[in-house]
Amino acid sequence: MKLISLWLCTAALLLARDEYSDKAWGAGIVGRVDSVPYNYPSIDDSSVNNFVPLFYYEDDYFYMHGLTYGFKLFDWDQAQVSLVSRVRFLSIPEEMQNEVQGDSLDYGLRGRYFLEDNQYIDLELMQNSNDGTLVNLTYSADLVYGDTYFMPYATLGLKDSKFNTQYYGRETEDIANDYDITAGFEAKYHVYSNFYLLGGASATYLGGNIGGAEMIDSDLTYSLYAGIGVMNDKKKEFFDIDGMKPYLRLAEGWATVSSLEDIAAGSVVEDKYSNQFTSIFYGHPIYNRLFDLPVELYMSPGFVYHHSSEVQDSTWELDFEFKVYYTLPIESVGIRLGAGEGFSYIDNNTYIERLDGEPKGYKMSHLNFFLDLSADVNLGFFGKSFESLWLGAAVHHRSSVFEASSLFGRIKGGSNYNTAYLQWHF
Repeated sequence: MKLISLWLCTAALLLARDEYSDKAWGAGIVGRVDSVPYNYPSIDDSSVNNFVPLFYYEDDYFYMHGLTYGFKLFDWDQAQVSLVSRVRFLSIPEEMQNEVQGDSLDYGLRGRYFLEDNQYIDLELMQNSNDGTLVNLTYSADLVYGDTYFMPYATLGLKDSKFNTQYYGRETEDIANDYDITAGFEAKYHVYSNFYLLGGASATYLGGNIGGAEMIDSDLTYSLYAGIGVMNDKKKEFFDIDGMKPYLRLAEGWATVSSLEDIAAGSVVEDKYSNQFTSIFYGHPIYNRLFDLPVELYMSPGFVYHHSSEVQDSTWELDFEFKVYYTLPIESVGIRLGAGEGFSYIDNNTYIERLDGEPKGYKMSHLNFFLDLSADVNLGFFGKSFESLWLGAAVHHRSSVFEASSLFGRIKGGSNYNTAYLQWHF
């Protein structure tokens, strides 16, 4: 009855909506609470808290919506086919999450049918990165009421036995094929300029095979989140990149055992094994006046190659960030400060990360939060032909956010590299 009441309210809201554009770019940070459906007699945790970064972007080929990412294969007026992936949290007690590290990825194919410009029916055929297949049938809508943006949705999910056994049975109990039903919403409130409040809630009913399993304590689960975001002001032009150019940044980095706080205070201790990396980042211009200030915003993916040394093998790292730049108001020379946040995935944890984490008893995580803090100077004082070049220094920081996130392994620690770079805007 509660689900029926929710959708009767949604139907009334649909009749009162304003015009809405589903395009968005930006980043957010939210606190998330999930109920723990599992039966662990020795642990009395009914919920688990999480720190979650969210990213938003959409163009003709690529989209990010919070925890969902995809590439469009075909895009027609009434339908769309895309590759899709979505983060799936494993809501087990916090003290178990570092050892288990059970957060996973659902990935596969999505077909979308547009009932209207702002209402959708999605059919997803998915594979879980741990094991098992699933099918989702979802109705969702994008609605706007003044400064409030509201996206209700309802999903019928079908899960096969392999998925149910590894995810709900924790591979200790075989669970047959089954279904679940989820209803929820996501919301944004436009406070000022590019600043938003973010929130959302959902409830999931588990079918009889899952809900009746010995490992499952409740057949009804919930999820809540709230936080803040820096996103496009929907009252202004979506992309405003006048004067901005894309860039390539080539950098060399040197590991340090100093913390980010020590580096900020000017105290840097070198890694005695001289571990190094070489990186290249691409910067895609997004917006040129964040918060109506001369602050430029770029979306920036990057590739990092960690060189081998006597304490580590060579490995690779993939990064993604939203990066902002502010040019100081100095007429004689261009000096710029930058800050970026995003995700970082490394194939094999480096020595400097293991040195920080393993003595504390942590199982290391490959996925981490990413910070990129920089300062650079324009080389135009050498002549007009150098005006597109910037020479700078940055701190390359992979962080696990003080045990606050299951996505990053519930670890306290990370790694820092001091880098020198040359950046070319073309």
